[in-house]
Amino acid sequence: MELESHGSWLHFLFRLPFLPSWLPEIVLHSALIILILGLGSYLFTRRLQRIPSKSQSFLEIVVIGLDNFVKGIIPQGSRYTPLIGSFFIYILVMNLFGLIPGMLSPTSNLNTTIALALVTLFSVQYFAIKKHGVLGWLKHFAGEPLGMAPLMFPVHVISELAKPFSLCIRLFANIFGEDMSIMMIIIFLPILLKYVIPAPTYIFMVFMAVFTSIVQALIFSVLSAVYIGFALGEEGD
Repeated sequence: MELESHGSWLHFLFRLPFLPSWLPEIVLHSALIILILGLGSYLFTRRLQRIPSKSQSFLEIVVIGLDNFVKGIIPQGSRYTPLIGSFFIYILVMNLFGLIPGMLSPTSNLNTTIALALVTLFSVQYFAIKKHGVLGWLKHFAGEPLGMAPLMFPVHVISELAKPFSLCIRLFANIFGEDMSIMMIIIFLPILLKYVIPAPTYIFMVFMAVFTSIVQALIFSVLSAVYIGFALGEEGD
């Protein structure tokens, strides 16, 4: 069952002649979030000052916090902060987007989470090759002793492929589940009005959805950083 089959406030865009009918509606939400984050980043950073304003102070707190977060996992890992920090902010906003009436969480669609997991997979391999070279990267897959390479190579390949698979399934299942729970409460709201007070139930579900959204964005970011740290041989605490 696809959440986007119910439509959203962006469904009217499919009346535009340049949008193909086969395009998943969830892509429009992802593009809108990218546009919002890009525009927000530009507005926050276009007039940086030595004595920061309130908005600049908030932005600096976020950047410093994300940088410390990444360096806590990967020593000397500031160069990876843009990637891991972007993961966290983008996934968090996508998770929370579905709580807006008439909108959808892009992460409640498996295509979105697979794309994010593939970015993690290729990033890990790229950073590993850049750090150890192609031969060092292949040596990691071959394992030790080299005589066990025919056995260990496919095992390590499967292990690397299992990491993004677990990332995408975990994120998709949690966000899809919370969105469906809130949707069911809204659908059965007339029945709830007759027998229970619906407001506390709905507020509790929204609170749990916000909490889950933060946790899932954090888990995806942490695991991505851990995988990069393992590939570099520089795991932190």
